[in-house]
Amino acid sequence: MFVPIPVNLRDGREFETIPVVNGLLVACNVLVFWIGWHPVVGPGTGLLSIITYAFGHANVYHLVGNMLALLVFGTPVNRRLGNGWYLLAYLGAATSLGLFARLFSPGLLIGASGAIFAVIAIAILLMPSAIIEVFYFALFPFTLLIGLVQPPKHWVFWFIRWDKFELRVWWGLFLVPLLELWGLFCNGWNWTNLGHLFGLLCGVAIVLLLPTEITMKRRSRSVFA
Repeated sequence: MFVPIPVNLRDGREFETIPVVNGLLVACNVLVFWIGWHPVVGPGTGLLSIITYAFGHANVYHLVGNMLALLVFGTPVNRRLGNGWYLLAYLGAATSLGLFARLFSPGLLIGASGAIFAVIAIAILLMPSAIIEVFYFALFPFTLLIGLVQPPKHWVFWFIRWDKFELRVWWGLFLVPLLELWGLFCNGWNWTNLGHLFGLLCGVAIVLLLPTEITMKRRSRSVFA
């Protein structure tokens, strides 16, 4: 068992945009959960479900995990794209995933993780040199692999271990898909890991569709900022 938890992303560049949209997205997700609404998407759900599902969560752990990832990755991506483009990117990814789930999913899906994985892909592609700080928790046998790289200070860390490490965001090009494919291998064919992988593909598509003045350089002023 190996559980990585991203806690901070440092880009080192200054952008004028205040990440209002990301803050509102987090607030909306928390509000929807707080009022007890759990919107889902799948066969037979209404047309609006292709977007409303992305603001629902199954339980508090689901909510906290998704919102932590959205704060860590969404805040710098929001600053990088500007509020208008970020909103279009996020809702576009969520809607694409929702439509796919409504047409092809064998069951009901809920949660923002697919759209968040699209945001992660955007961060990897547009800010590859940024530093991501990751806290991890590991159990045997993953502790053996970690011990080969960094020998533990106490024998118990060969069986259970936790720590924090830093790496460049571009490593996510390999590590994030690998972890999701590992999830498919361990848990069987499931729509959770498939949704994450589809979210990554949506993020790649969004970067390719964004105007070059957004992806290649930062404009000083924009109607979308």
